[in-house]
Amino acid sequence: MLECTPAQPAIRGSKRVSTKYLKRFFKPESIAIFGASEREDSMGGIVLRNLLDSGYVGKLMAVNAQGYEQVNGVHCYRSLSDLPEMPDLAIICSPPESVAGIIRKLGANMVKAAMILTGGLSNSDSDYSRSLREEVREAARPYGIRILGPDCMGLLVPGSKLNASYAHVNISKGKVAYVGQSGLLGTAMIDWASGQEIGFSHFLTLGEGVDVDLPAIIDYLAKDPTTHAILLQMDRIIGSARDFVSAVRAASRNKLVLVLKSNIIQDGRMSVELAPGVDDEDRVYDAALRRAGAVRVETSDQLFNALETLSRMKPMRGERLAIVCNGMGPNALANDRLLRKQGKLSEITEETRTALEAILPAEWNGRNPVDLNADATPERFAEAIRLLTKDPNVDAVLTIHAPTRMAASVATADEVIKVARKTPRNVLTCWMGRFSAIEARNHCNAAGIPTFMTPEESVDAFMQMVDYHRNQAAMRQTPAPYHLHNLPNRKRARQMLQDAYAEGRDYLTHSEASDLLDLYEIPTPNTGYADDIVGVVELARQMGGSVAVKALHQDNLYPFFYDSSAYQRWRDLALDLYSISEVRHATTKLAYRVSERYQPEQTHGFVVQQMKRGFQSLQINVGVTRDPVFGPLILFGVGGYAIDVLADRNIMLPPLNFALARQLVKRSRVYNIISENSYQVERDVDHLCELLIRLSEMVVDLPELKCLEINPLLLNKRGLLAVDCAVSLGEAARLSISPYPEHLNENVSLRRSGRKAILRAIRGEDEPAHLEFFNSLSPESIRLRYFYSRGVPSHAELANWTQIDYDREMAFIVSAPKLSGAGFETLGVVRAVTDADNIRSEFSIVIRDDMQGEGLGVMLMQKTIDYCTSRGTLQLVGSTMPSNKGMQGLARKLGFKISYNMEEDVVDMKMMLNEPTEDWQIYRLQH
Repeated sequence: MLECTPAQPAIRGSKRVSTKYLKRFFKPESIAIFGASEREDSMGGIVLRNLLDSGYVGKLMAVNAQGYEQVNGVHCYRSLSDLPEMPDLAIICSPPESVAGIIRKLGANMVKAAMILTGGLSNSDSDYSRSLREEVREAARPYGIRILGPDCMGLLVPGSKLNASYAHVNISKGKVAYVGQSGLLGTAMIDWASGQEIGFSHFLTLGEGVDVDLPAIIDYLAKDPTTHAILLQMDRIIGSARDFVSAVRAASRNKLVLVLKSNIIQDGRMSVELAPGVDDEDRVYDAALRRAGAVRVETSDQLFNALETLSRMKPMRGERLAIVCNGMGPNALANDRLLRKQGKLSEITEETRTALEAILPAEWNGRNPVDLNADATPERFAEAIRLLTKDPNVDAVLTIHAPTRMAASVATADEVIKVARKTPRNVLTCWMGRFSAIEARNHCNAAGIPTFMTPEESVDAFMQMVDYHRNQAAMRQTPAPYHLHNLPNRKRARQMLQDAYAEGRDYLTHSEASDLLDLYEIPTPNTGYADDIVGVVELARQMGGSVAVKALHQDNLYPFFYDSSAYQRWRDLALDLYSISEVRHATTKLAYRVSERYQPEQTHGFVVQQMKRGFQSLQINVGVTRDPVFGPLILFGVGGYAIDVLADRNIMLPPLNFALARQLVKRSRVYNIISENSYQVERDVDHLCELLIRLSEMVVDLPELKCLEINPLLLNKRGLLAVDCAVSLGEAARLSISPYPEHLNENVSLRRSGRKAILRAIRGEDEPAHLEFFNSLSPESIRLRYFYSRGVPSHAELANWTQIDYDREMAFIVSAPKLSGAGFETLGVVRAVTDADNIRSEFSIVIRDDMQGEGLGVMLMQKTIDYCTSRGTLQLVGSTMPSNKGMQGLARKLGFKISYNMEEDVVDMKMMLNEPTEDWQIYRLQH
């Protein structure tokens, strides 16, 4: 048997921060505060007092060159060299010019974590500040010391009795982590949460993020068992967008991630650089966060309400909501908001309806939302909620109360709380008003019941949870099988772009753009090109029938050129030209218009096409653009020249599969039009999905492809036709989501049977075959692989195993055509998960029982060794049970060093792949 322990999730990439060192920030056993004094305005003194007040149990040391004996009762030392021991965490509150020197000394003394609260290093307009930041970064680099800040407010971890911040109040223990970039918003959140009696698992702001950045913190919190949800407040992405998206994708698989994103960056300027063809940066961030599985909130109020929901809601059973109130006005507000947010109003059962009729007025309409009437008593509220929470069609109940003499707010709240505590379903409350509602809300806060001020806020908070579950379902949807094809055509496409670059062009000609679409099997019409009016007339005569003529110039060779002046789209186009005289007249007008605006060397002749409007054709705009932060994007929406295509601009980050492409289509007005007018809705949607996937392939294959626009793309009963297109080129771009590593595919033959197979990276489409593979394993193989007996994996588990982030882990499989029937089957799999600093990669491998002796173990392990070596990983490690002699024999054969781990009762296997080049790498290998 060739099974060993499963690798645990981790992160890879030499520029990412290892979560191992983050423990020194969040769980330090000793802390030294530099710059602490007892002056009222001393930041270091405030931090030290907060640490003392929070009950921190570790060792505290103050450092100040002024020679104080003590600061707030804590012994003070003149310098780092005077400390009796080196701290786990150094907190620096010293003057800006001294920070780099302190970092350098800390690194030389093997201190691995420092937090800089010193201000004045983050003013982006200041050359002085920039030089200080760079000096700090350079001081830390040789030693591998991790830096949090500068200009952060510090961090608070109530579970560790740690308040290492200058916050004005402490926080209580909770299950939600807050990570922000703005210190002021952070202090406001702390103040609000304290008033609402809401706690946190962790609370910190990052400031400038010189080293420890948002992705690193997200990775740490994703693994923290005390953190159930993560709230992110961000102004911009500092560093790699791919790292950010990757971290959020990984975290959101297990925990709710909510994001408040503003458009103002730290120096107060508005972020204005937009991707061509996109009119709003928010759309791009929405697309990125949705792709990563996060839920975005739009205002600080929504963020506060989200915290209320996350801290107090029970596990979600579903998204069907029942609404109950003592009046139809508030019910209508909540219902309208729910429908606008695309929520689901539950259909109550006949049994529940009958039971409610016994306690409600005779005029009740028998439907949800439930109107209890203005004379409703607290007891009627409670009984109605009790009945609704027992209805199998109801997943959650929102109770809205407007104060009356019959039902005082506090009395009603107390009765509702009694019911809410006894049901596994979520009961959300809304106490309208202020004078009498405040105390009712306070009672709910004390009881841990979610409570809000308005019906709209209540519904928004509920829908944030619904959106999260919908995102998770979409992320884990099994993609339909789809195979890349036409490798020779893709090679010719690469050559086409290289030839254009060699000629000094940053665009493709119209004919080249059409050829590019043809190479990716995107249908284009019969098209002719002419240099002058005579040539256009001759082409029209040859084509016959109605034609369209377009004048080409230096601007409309580029995609999305119309964004700044939409009215010019018609200037260069003549449609529905039936006679030769019409063609000559229209082309003459086009030539005159172009000559008014462009020099002769800026014009490029004419395009002539037969009119392909077709009966009931739908015009679509689809393409590729490049965002300055997130890189390549896929665009899709209603198109044509007579409308504003930006009004239906839907965006998704590539690469795409069928499931993602279908989501993109369904979010557009195009889908509504198809649903209402097409006789073959699924066929039409499938055609669009295939085209979107081919565009995605194009983005992956051609990193120099900057923008591509097809407008219009015609869809009718004959299929798709790309009528007009334009392509621009640029420097090679990096996708925000790592694409499938097709270059690692390898054709192989099994050693004993000679059976043909392919050795490749796993992909989401492999889920059905992976389930069959697992079910084929014997109980002994499963025990050796997982170290315990386990049942059949769920869809969520299989999705996590097959829909991997190739930046974070790698899984190679041997896949072969089935011996009987169609399709492929998985014969063996190996996984390798590398830590953030690219020091160690932990492998796991399992081979199907009936495939033993076919050489799959050597094949998969050698592929992993070669892959990790090429990535610069220093060491490959694994462990297996002492009884698994087959795995141990394979490891020895490949050159692993074998040793028995008495503490874990396992056999460790280690292989050095690359030699360390830095002192910190050597230190990591030794610890």
